[in-house]
Amino acid sequence: MKKWISLIGAVLLPACLSCLFGTDAGDVEQYDQTTVLGTLNLFVDVWNSGDANAYEGLLDEDIFTFYFDPADVWGDIPPFWKYNDEIEAFTNLFSRVGAANVSAQLDLSDVSEPESEADTCELNGIAYLLYVCMPDFDTVLKADGRLDLQLEKIGGAWVVTDWTDHSILHLPGVYEISWGGLKGEFMGGNDD
Repeated sequence: MKKWISLIGAVLLPACLSCLFGTDAGDVEQYDQTTVLGTLNLFVDVWNSGDANAYEGLLDEDIFTFYFDPADVWGDIPPFWKYNDEIEAFTNLFSRVGAANVSAQLDLSDVSEPESEADTCELNGIAYLLYVCMPDFDTVLKADGRLDLQLEKIGGAWVVTDWTDHSILHLPGVYEISWGGLKGEFMGGNDD
């Protein structure tokens, strides 16, 4: 009986995630990068669709840096990584679990556009939730935290240059996985 329950869970969980969070790539709206909010909405859509080509265009290839929460820096996870490592982890994650098993959410309610002449924008404390269904293990990982983003306007388009991750501790001494901690599991040979 237990085997049947696990099998049913493995089949229904991805379908439920897709229904709950609208991760069907056909639902992706067309945002552009001429505004900060457009770029952030595109960022969310790209994380929900697994489109590696679009993700590459959202990050500055020359200076993008992802800074891990210090709680994540152990084992093979470094204090930070650059563009190529970010793209590799993103690609590995979606190759392993598929877009239907990923749901990213950002709270953009407090984000406003910078002045029209601004060419940089710093956003701090954006709340996020990231759900990743791991079909091989019949489990869903939930990353819960806040992120800081720095964006730069290049050629009329906003791109992410820095991303700093902050995990959230819900109870004293209890650590929940962060976005960076989850991504770190899909870097290089760590995706098994």
